Amino acid sequence: MSEVINPHVLLQKIDHIEKELEDLKIMLLKMVAENLPEDDEEIDEETLKAFEKDLEDMIEGKVEVLSADEAIRLLSEGIKG
Repeated sequence: MSEVINPHVLLQKIDHIEKELEDLKIMLLKMVAENLPEDDEEIDEETLKAFEKDLEDMIEGKVEVLSADEAIRLLSEGIKG
């Protein structure tokens, strides 16, 4: 014979599992938040120096740069074919 399943008990178990899952989600979010880098750790020193050098070169005209209008024109021409 088949076993009778009490829907009330089944719903209680589902509710309990959902609460545990929500608790696990919160724990995971807390762990992720704790492992986020501090503001001063977001960029390493080498990357920052390379960026500063590139920026200086652009300002001093050592590197050819495009204006926004020229970039839009080139992109538009590329799209047109």
